[in-house]
Amino acid sequence: MVDERMLNPVLAPWVWTAEDITNRNDWIYRLDEESISELNNALKIVKDRGLPIEKIEKSDFPLPGLSKVLDEINKQLENGLGFCLLKGLPIDRYNEDDLELIYWGIGTHIGVGVSQSFRGDKLGHVMDMSHTGDIRRSYRSPRPLRLHVDPVDIVGLLCHRTSKTGGTSLICSSMAVHNSILENNPKELPILFDGFHYHSTEDPKNGDTIATPYRIPVFADVEGRRVCVFNGPPIDRWIKENQTKFSEREKNALACFHQTTVSKDLVYRMDLDVGDIQLLNNRAILHGRTEFQDHPELEKKRHMLRLWLMVPEWVQLPPHMKQRTKHDRFGGGVPVTN
Repeated sequence: MVDERMLNPVLAPWVWTAEDITNRNDWIYRLDEESISELNNALKIVKDRGLPIEKIEKSDFPLPGLSKVLDEINKQLENGLGFCLLKGLPIDRYNEDDLELIYWGIGTHIGVGVSQSFRGDKLGHVMDMSHTGDIRRSYRSPRPLRLHVDPVDIVGLLCHRTSKTGGTSLICSSMAVHNSILENNPKELPILFDGFHYHSTEDPKNGDTIATPYRIPVFADVEGRRVCVFNGPPIDRWIKENQTKFSEREKNALACFHQTTVSKDLVYRMDLDVGDIQLLNNRAILHGRTEFQDHPELEKKRHMLRLWLMVPEWVQLPPHMKQRTKHDRFGGGVPVTN
């Protein structure tokens, strides 16, 4: 267990409140016609070469002017606020295949795309799949999503279609949560540094166990930088299977974390418009979503395209901070946990 005397508040650009974000717009970037022209040219290049989406790399998708903006976005994600919004992709100009190629191509200038399930899907389709009867995972349902992080460095959401009502994006500085707990409930913080076991929804095929044999810390220091790793459903599944092993102290610490992540002072609410791309640093930003009501017509349903990226230049998280260890860092096998 971490020594309480070692715990200090985190002071960094990625520590912010909802009011801080409301009062600034330096996290918003816009695509102009010149940038869109570059995207179209790059799209033509990869289509002419017949490159499948998973084979497209940064060098295959040249963006000489826009790359400067994407470099700024990289800096914002790593050492700035930890999130940004890229607006103005003209969705109605492209069919879905071309849209996916453009989205992936933009991602190659930020990180390396990885699969989002054991099936190897490279782009996630976040929408209500109630019509199929399969809504086991929350991202395939209209249910609200509690704040969490995804098991990759950066997550991107491209808004293809909005819902009838609801579906507001929620983001929060995980280190602001850390500081709030340190100030108001410091006795809970050492438990969060110890962390919790995770239980997967799928029996992995790569030799990993369905439940982690180790605890994944919610907060930890990685080469001098405090980071956050948290996903509620896999923890809840482990608790359900191992209730007698879950102590009252752990229960209180987990409840404290959840309670802090719904603070109106800390959570910034963002309604994504069609053509918006939201990018988040999972080590610094928690994200979630409000419940939504959708259109009955399938072709009008809320649809977000999710992109998962790893960044080779970033310090890799240690094995005990990953739900799965037996997968290529930049390849397949990363599980979807929501």
